[in-house]
Amino acid sequence: MSGVRQTLLAQLARFDDEAFVALANRGLLRRAQKDLDKVAANIVEETPNYLVVRFAEQSVRFDGRGPTHAQCSCPASGICQHILAAAMALQRLAQSDEAAAVLAGNAHAPSASAGPTGDSTGGVEPSEHTAMVDKATAGGGEAGRAADAEAPAGSELASLHDALLAIPHAELVKHAGKPGYRWAWQFVQDLDPEHGAHIGGDRHIVIALQRPRVTMRFMGGGVGSLVADSQSEHLAKYQVAAVLAYRRAHGVQDAPPEVPSRAKMAVLDLGKDHALPDNAADARQDSRQRLRSSLVLLLEDCVGLGLSHLSRGIQERYATLAVWAQGAEYYRMALLLRRIADHVELLLERAGGADEHRLFDEMTIAYGLVKALGSAAKKGAEPMRLIGRARSRYEEAGNLELLGLGAVPWRSASGYLGLTMLFWSPAEQAFRTCTDARPELQRRFNPRQRYSAPGPWSGLASPQQATGRCVRLVNALVNDQGRLSAAEATSATVSSPGDFVARLKPYGSWGEISQQRAAFRSSLLGEAGAWRDWIVLAPASWGEPRFDANRQMLTWPLLDATGRRVDAELPYSEHNEHAIQRIEQLADAGVPNGALLVARLRGSATNFVAEPLSLIRPIPPGSDNPVDALHFDAAPRQRLASRWLDKLLRRDGAVGADVPLAAIDRHAPLRTFRQWLQRQAERGFAAERVAALRHELALEVGRLAALGYTAFAPADDAGALSAALLVAHYTCLQYERLIGDGDGLFASDEEG
Repeated sequence: MSGVRQTLLAQLARFDDEAFVALANRGLLRRAQKDLDKVAANIVEETPNYLVVRFAEQSVRFDGRGPTHAQCSCPASGICQHILAAAMALQRLAQSDEAAAVLAGNAHAPSASAGPTGDSTGGVEPSEHTAMVDKATAGGGEAGRAADAEAPAGSELASLHDALLAIPHAELVKHAGKPGYRWAWQFVQDLDPEHGAHIGGDRHIVIALQRPRVTMRFMGGGVGSLVADSQSEHLAKYQVAAVLAYRRAHGVQDAPPEVPSRAKMAVLDLGKDHALPDNAADARQDSRQRLRSSLVLLLEDCVGLGLSHLSRGIQERYATLAVWAQGAEYYRMALLLRRIADHVELLLERAGGADEHRLFDEMTIAYGLVKALGSAAKKGAEPMRLIGRARSRYEEAGNLELLGLGAVPWRSASGYLGLTMLFWSPAEQAFRTCTDARPELQRRFNPRQRYSAPGPWSGLASPQQATGRCVRLVNALVNDQGRLSAAEATSATVSSPGDFVARLKPYGSWGEISQQRAAFRSSLLGEAGAWRDWIVLAPASWGEPRFDANRQMLTWPLLDATGRRVDAELPYSEHNEHAIQRIEQLADAGVPNGALLVARLRGSATNFVAEPLSLIRPIPPGSDNPVDALHFDAAPRQRLASRWLDKLLRRDGAVGADVPLAAIDRHAPLRTFRQWLQRQAERGFAAERVAALRHELALEVGRLAALGYTAFAPADDAGALSAALLVAHYTCLQYERLIGDGDGLFASDEEG
């Protein structure tokens, strides 16, 4: 067997129907499958560098890069049904036992047996190859797929993993070009490390980039062989971005791109063309002012034109403004504009991840941000929550004394598994977290097992050892989100907790929590800080916990001294099952007086719930560990089923999701109005429709005001209609944030 055939068959063995669909489309795949049942395929030429398959009067040429680079003699451009059919014929050939036996018998045939045409099929005539393909094709591909499902995938994925990590930096730069690599590197830097990319796969590696959504599949063959779920004229930079994201997820930090020369940067208007050398501050303010004006006009023009009618020129304007914003040190704005530019590009290419509604959301947030920046500039202010930071860097924090509050295992929607440890810093009066997260592809990583494994710092036997103890870190590193780095330079020592409870900051008034929460949760443009959602609650009394089988939710009422109620809620999932059973045990035994609950708050300032993490018992100093880690401690006895979960799991339709059932939509009028705004932004409007739309907008705002939604600005005749639509949509998003429906929607927008 020639090297190219061996390489090609190894790639094709990793293809499934979804991979073929990503390579072309589902309709083309169906036609190719039907053709393959009627028409024979045979190998007519094979050399050390390529292989040619004859199918339906067409010749399909493959090389070691796989079907992504196959060439067909038919006039169709790109991947045609002949390429798909030929690839599936080769795949079935490799899956056929008879074919494997024939190939094994000729594996050592001398290449000199090739005929004058260069055929090196190892002494097997084309007719014999045809018979082999027909044999493999008989009965369809289900048998082959079943065999693949039974075969262990670990070794295959391991080889693909090694191949992605081994791609040289120079090859990545060459594949996308220096500008493309620069874009891909920045794109990956903008991604949320834990949720920005979903890495998975069974037969091959799947890399799903988020915001905008582009899914890449790797079956081997180098960076150019990654298969995207949508076609793009800029495919190369997304392929490089997928490789960089995968490598970052596995601890590989690729080199940053070369900085463009001053001559090239001068082509872009960075707002410094009129700057005086001795007046840099005024020059920056002038640059920012012109940037804000340009962006406001662009956003309003896009809504007036309609998001379904955007052009390549619009996309380039957003990309240019993103560079301008970075140069003007508007870091948060630069991140948003890069994301909008990428989303517009996908929309133009009709990619599967493109979504006009999501784009409208992002444009609305950008509009609110630029207006807020303009208002702050008039006051001479530069709030960090609006400007943002260049990157979320870990800074030296010296020596830290921390109290271990437990840990929580989790699985993200993007396919990451992780364990997050929570600490309280008495000196800083702030929560600190440390997370160990891995893609699900790394099947050996188990968050529950990680709790009792060594680290994350030298001197710490495990996260379990830190729970309920005093942990002193030397050479600690902390970022602006309150996250602790697991750097090797950091070491830890563990001591008895001392007066553990007295050093915490519990809250016994739910009204006080609402006031403080409103201060930083009320605005879509509020500064990021997920660590702010952690809290220590001191309930005056504990209600009876109940499990709602319909919502798949544990509800535990907590009352303060005034009788106000807040619910501790924990949705059923594989990772929460232990904690739910532990709370059931605690309820049966009775919660001790004076106990505290460590929890994470979710929802709005006025209507929030608490997700429990740990229970802290009021014990005298020097006694046993005061922290009951609900997700790990005091595991239920074997064969002692929970009365709640036992009923749930016995119901028809076993629980398979980590997410509770959807709640009833209590804000239908608001959502209806938002959908109306989305339709107008999507289709745009001509000049003759402005008056009618303005009247309709006024009616909609009036209806909502009568229902209690009074924050919408009156729709007057002044100003552009597109501006009024953007403001109204921003108000909708703001309402959703306040009522809790929009929690987490723009979480990554607030990072970085």
